[in-house]
Amino acid sequence: MAEAIFTRDGDAYIPTEHARSPWSPDGLHGGPPSGLLAYAIERAIDDPEMQVARLTVDLFRMVPNVPLRTKVEVVRGGRRVIGVNAVLIADGVEVVRASALLLRRSEAPVGGGIYPSPAGPEGYASQPGISRFPHVAPPGAPLERPHLRGFHTSVETRWISAPGDQPPTTWVRIPMPFIEGEETTPITRAAALADFGNALGGLAGVGKNLSYINADISLNLFREPVGEWLCIQVDHRDEAAGVGIVESVWYDERGRYGRVSQSRLANGR
Repeated sequence: MAEAIFTRDGDAYIPTEHARSPWSPDGLHGGPPSGLLAYAIERAIDDPEMQVARLTVDLFRMVPNVPLRTKVEVVRGGRRVIGVNAVLIADGVEVVRASALLLRRSEAPVGGGIYPSPAGPEGYASQPGISRFPHVAPPGAPLERPHLRGFHTSVETRWISAPGDQPPTTWVRIPMPFIEGEETTPITRAAALADFGNALGGLAGVGKNLSYINADISLNLFREPVGEWLCIQVDHRDEAAGVGIVESVWYDERGRYGRVSQSRLANGR
């Protein structure tokens, strides 16, 4: 098994075990498809001064664990503002759609507040996976829920908040290339990890005997993140009649760089 999230075969991206979902070995976690669409959008807009300021990913259905292809369309071209749509295709079927807004950087004065990051990752113990208390079946064991291996168990975390503390806060990184043989870009990394706001949202507020599947990811950035370690802190969650939203603030070691909101659907455990 390659130590990467995806390998390449021509124009196809082949998911590895590290891209899988916690729900089924036949599907992918929402993070890797989001990162793959961000990667495709960056490659389509070959201008280093254009920054992805907003990326919205609609997760229509679970992405199957099969070779994937991307298709990108520039829907609004311009010198300072560019709009892009992108889709992920599996076996000829569109399974995920994304839209992105790119804005041109300038020498305009820096405005707004300063958002210092939480304590840095140094000095905190690392653990595998996004779970507060990871329990992963050993290699060779049957792949049965709730101990399926995948993207959620392949990331590395360093928890800043203690169990039960609010708000839930952890540093997280992808400890391998996103695409085999290529350096992971900041936007690809941020997009792939952004889906974990939903996972940490279950730790915020009053616990319920529910799990949640998010149907989208909307990431807003005012700058690109720096470094491999990114910090997620749940800001707020609301829900009514099984429909909810969770919002998370994201930091690197220089401070806040963006915010993620996710629409989600409650499931009985």
